[in-house]
Amino acid sequence: MFGRDTHDEHDSEHEQGGRLDPRALGVGVLIGLALGAGAALLLAPASGADTRRQLRRGARRLYDRSTDAVEELRDETTRSARRLARRGMKRGRALVDGARETVRDTVRNGGRW
Repeated sequence: MFGRDTHDEHDSEHEQGGRLDPRALGVGVLIGLALGAGAALLLAPASGADTRRQLRRGARRLYDRSTDAVEELRDETTRSARRLARRGMKRGRALVDGARETVRDTVRNGGRW
């Protein structure tokens, strides 16, 4: 009420560097699915058996889509990790080569930098 705004504190708990916390997103999706399923059951013009069948089909489609999305994310993450590793190896080699050249020059100059 006075002083600190609890809404801001709550938001900052679920954000990480400007991104939404994946757990908070998952909880939100599950709550949304539960509310949507409940509304569908209450408002559905079809029989209970038909509605359950439609919900199962919808759940299967959602599972298939989410599985595909997770696989795509895994593949993209793997590609990015490999790209970053190659870049890091190139930079590391360049640093080692530069240090090696500095040592050679120092030895040639009688140990003077």
